[in-house]
Amino acid sequence: MSKKISVLIIFCVQAILTYGQANVPPTIVADGNQMYCPLSQINVVTNFDIIDPDDTEIEAVYIQISTGYDVGNDLLSLTGTHPNIVTNWDANQGKLTLSGVGGVNVSYTDLIAAVLDVVYESVSDTVSGEKYFSFTIGDANYLPSTGHYYQYVADLGITWTDARQAAENSTYFGLQGYLATITSTEEAQLTGEQAAGAGWIGGTDFETEGVWKWATGPEEGTVFWNGGINGSTPNFAFWNTNEPNNQGNEDYAHVTAPNVGIAGSWNDLPNGGSDGDYEPKGYIVEYGGMPGDPMLDISASTMITIPEIVSTTDDSNCGSGTVTLEATASSGAVIWFDADTGAQLSVGDTFETPVLNETTTYLAMASVDGCLEGNKVPVVATIYSLPTVQSPVTLKNCDEDGVIDGFTDFNLNELDDLVTNNNSSGFDITYHLTQNDAEFNINQQAAFPFNNAQSATVYVRIEGGNGCYEVAAANLEVSTTSFQDGFLHTIEQCDDDVADGFISFNLSEASQVFLDQFPSGQNLSVHYYSSLNDAQLEQNEILPQTNYTNQTAFSETIYVRVESDDNGDCFGIGPHLRLIVHPIPEFEIEGETVYCSNGDPVVLEIVNPNGNYQYEWTDQSGTVISNLTSVEVTSGGVYSATASSGFNCSSPPVTFLVLESSVADLDMDDITITDFTSNNTITIDPSGLGVGDYEYGLNTSVYYQDEPYFDQVAPGEHILFVRDKNGCGVAALEIYVLGFPKFFSPNDDLYNQTWNIKGFSESYSSRSLVHIFDRYGKHITSIKPSGIGWDGTFKGKQLPKTDYWFIAEMIKLNGEVRTLKGHFSLLR
Repeated sequence: MSKKISVLIIFCVQAILTYGQANVPPTIVADGNQMYCPLSQINVVTNFDIIDPDDTEIEAVYIQISTGYDVGNDLLSLTGTHPNIVTNWDANQGKLTLSGVGGVNVSYTDLIAAVLDVVYESVSDTVSGEKYFSFTIGDANYLPSTGHYYQYVADLGITWTDARQAAENSTYFGLQGYLATITSTEEAQLTGEQAAGAGWIGGTDFETEGVWKWATGPEEGTVFWNGGINGSTPNFAFWNTNEPNNQGNEDYAHVTAPNVGIAGSWNDLPNGGSDGDYEPKGYIVEYGGMPGDPMLDISASTMITIPEIVSTTDDSNCGSGTVTLEATASSGAVIWFDADTGAQLSVGDTFETPVLNETTTYLAMASVDGCLEGNKVPVVATIYSLPTVQSPVTLKNCDEDGVIDGFTDFNLNELDDLVTNNNSSGFDITYHLTQNDAEFNINQQAAFPFNNAQSATVYVRIEGGNGCYEVAAANLEVSTTSFQDGFLHTIEQCDDDVADGFISFNLSEASQVFLDQFPSGQNLSVHYYSSLNDAQLEQNEILPQTNYTNQTAFSETIYVRVESDDNGDCFGIGPHLRLIVHPIPEFEIEGETVYCSNGDPVVLEIVNPNGNYQYEWTDQSGTVISNLTSVEVTSGGVYSATASSGFNCSSPPVTFLVLESSVADLDMDDITITDFTSNNTITIDPSGLGVGDYEYGLNTSVYYQDEPYFDQVAPGEHILFVRDKNGCGVAALEIYVLGFPKFFSPNDDLYNQTWNIKGFSESYSSRSLVHIFDRYGKHITSIKPSGIGWDGTFKGKQLPKTDYWFIAEMIKLNGEVRTLKGHFSLLR
């Protein structure tokens, strides 16, 4: 079944032997294109030879899974006994190295025998597709689909421009090197995911931002990407997620570090790279395809193919029966398995199931030479259930169309639950005049209005979403029972807070009244509608019955339908229910909104009532305080009034807020004075003033502020005003702020003639004294703060202009002593 391929590999290596003769390169022959059975081992070659006329040994042979490699599942290994061979399996590159013990050359004879014993195996039973094996004596990775060689060079921190130059300075058996240009998925895997490390490749958008070109190798100048993260490729590109993102002059392509995003994919970096995972670790050199390259074919390849299912066709049936499933294999035969037991059932592209009563899944697998391992693909045989229907059924309606003739309009939609046992959801239901029309789904009839004069029997087609259907027959009959003429029942309610004539009714409260109009023991139910047509056709039923808001303000007539719950027979239809909404009382309250403590009472009064009502006044604690149309109140609070009408309809409470306020109860206990400082302040504590809303003025009863605080207050006597914003009055208080003048000038100009402490008040004892000293500490005089002050003399003589110091002993009436110190200037 395998096709033999012989590849002649010629080394073009210029070397001079010891005696000056040219070293003839070896010739390698590798055969073996085979089919692989998963979970088994298979030799990678069926024939292998190394022919060399002048050498008998070499350093190593490299075998690599160069295309289709699945890391973690694929493995190359050496079987048999080969004492002169050492193996090294590189799982990252998918490469097996055969070399000599201790690093010495190994004979061709030993290598040929070893290669013939190298086997491939996959530990996955879902392995599929093709896998290529390359054979070479060089350590570069060889890709059969391109005929090129790829080599990773580690060089931590190398720039892209230096890497390009280093790559172009490299050769491989005479082939010119260049930074790799990647143009296919197979090439991307070999150079990225299977490379020995991550590094620079030959792409850049340095010339035009967002236009990525290959700048190296045979593809130099070829555009492979246009745009940024959401760009597009005219051929092939393999950017990592959210790349290229150009975060800081990132103009050069790089294979992303293995632990970042998609393995082997690319990201853009600046010429010098970045840090951590984005620091360049090296570069990838590609050999092959350059002008002037020698004609070389120094590697061979073989291939294995794993057959797989390439297409499947499910099938279905309405109800139980057999189903034919189909599957196509890429090669070999299709084997069918039971999905539950794994038992082999049949071989062939088609499989006819046994009679099935439910949906069943089978498995199809491609097989060559009887292989029973591989990826099994599910193929589904679907059994659609047929609708369960009742046939025939009878639908009755009342003859309330004004003509007593046994004919009336029906709503055929009522048949849906009858024929499906109340399970009509999910079905497409149509109505027809004949069985044949129903079978072929033609000449559909409108569901309503349908008059039984057209036909006393209709045929109902019940079809599921899968196309499976059943047909049921339905007989239409007209009932002769009815309500007594003029029968009317009324439900009355008071309007709600909105007072618009609309309110919610519980219609079910009247149902027993209507049931009582017919003989008992018949399993009847009551249904409500807004019109006679809706009641006849049983459409737009009022539901839920317990929460219906009338559609006409204050008065509305509802149509009642009484029918049998056993078979839907109609017993009576008509306008037999009246809904009445009585208006609720409406009125307003007027009065004063502020009550000043210790003032006159506030009178609240009912105004603008829309009728004659009884009233009830309550305070905010709920206590009834009056049943008249007005009430006097002597405290603040929320007061309410309700009104009741002759229909026992009560209004919602109408509330009125009376705000209680008062003139401020102001005294020195409410004041905090910070004086004898560079910033004297007055602070008022509102909590002790009363229940009012207050504002504050200092030395003015005209201009007020909300903040109970004054700063930069001059020493001396002041008047503090506190005004109630609600108009209940103004309180005033004299206050004193201690301080002293910074200078005085006793020059007989009538201004600042003497110096003394300012702000002395009756809260201080007359025993208080102020002692004045010159700058050297000599006592000049002592004065009383309640007196006229010092005139700038000492023993009758005027003292010179300069600074003087003082110590004030301020004795409060309670005996507390306050000592104040400072200095001032005497000016002449």
